[in-house]
Amino acid sequence: MARVLVSEPEGYSARALETYLTIGEVRAERLEGQSFCDALADCEVLVVRLRKVTADDLAAAPNLKIIASPTTGLDHIDLAAAEQRGVRVVSLRGERGFLDKIYATSELTVGLMLSLLRHIPAAHRHVLAGGWDRQRFIGGEISGRTVGIIGCGRLGTRVAEIVHAMGATVVASDKAEGPSQPPPPFVRMLPLDALLQQADIISVHVAFTPSTEGLIGREHFTRIKPGALLVNTARGRIVDEEALMAALASGALAGAALDVLTDEDGDGRHLKGNPLVAYATAHDNLILTPHIGGATRESMGVTEDFIAAKVVETLRT
Repeated sequence: MARVLVSEPEGYSARALETYLTIGEVRAERLEGQSFCDALADCEVLVVRLRKVTADDLAAAPNLKIIASPTTGLDHIDLAAAEQRGVRVVSLRGERGFLDKIYATSELTVGLMLSLLRHIPAAHRHVLAGGWDRQRFIGGEISGRTVGIIGCGRLGTRVAEIVHAMGATVVASDKAEGPSQPPPPFVRMLPLDALLQQADIISVHVAFTPSTEGLIGREHFTRIKPGALLVNTARGRIVDEEALMAALASGALAGAALDVLTDEDGDGRHLKGNPLVAYATAHDNLILTPHIGGATRESMGVTEDFIAAKVVETLRT
């Protein structure tokens, strides 16, 4: 019987926990520091969401067989160390048929576009401060704008479908070898530079890999269409944060909404000293959210159930 540690148990799917009970003893508890290391000592299955799993963590877990994460991005896990230890990583990566029915991140992406265009967070704060000046918050619409999708895979395609239905023109850019399946007929594929020059709203949806780290850098911000907005719900390290900060400060970029930041950790330590946080505190054209793209009850429940079933299957093979 396996020992399973569910390390981020808050709101975790009851059905998934029941599935883990079928393979052994389950400990569902958020632990830190030495307590976490002690729990890893006899752990065979470690279940995380976005908690970092480092080489040191793996060294503290001599019996570990599986790390399970209901995510497609895996930059929070030291994959090289896991492979070296022979620890299998069970995730949503490559599960296209299942993921096609998961809508949370694509909906948040469009919500962030609307939040920027309509100044929703700033208008809310204005009312709480006793204001009622609608002229101050005259915004724009998605309809009639050009939305540029960087990475026209599953999520990029879903966002494209939503904004197209709202009246936007959609252009997209993908890797040189092309997307895994043809884009919708209403999407016009362009080189990245051409997309940056044409798009009013740029939305990032590529997977994080060594080849996409810093994909949007300082030189790209010099080519962006004046007045453009940027939304990133993929991974923080895909966009050069220093270059993004400079583009916002100079006005080269009219606004940005980021659900992801570089070197995230669950306790928010990565926010200390981050100039983007200081900028967002003093300016209304930068929106920051704490990686909530997939954080809906619906999506989290079904993905946690799916991963639990996949872990059971993996242990039995």
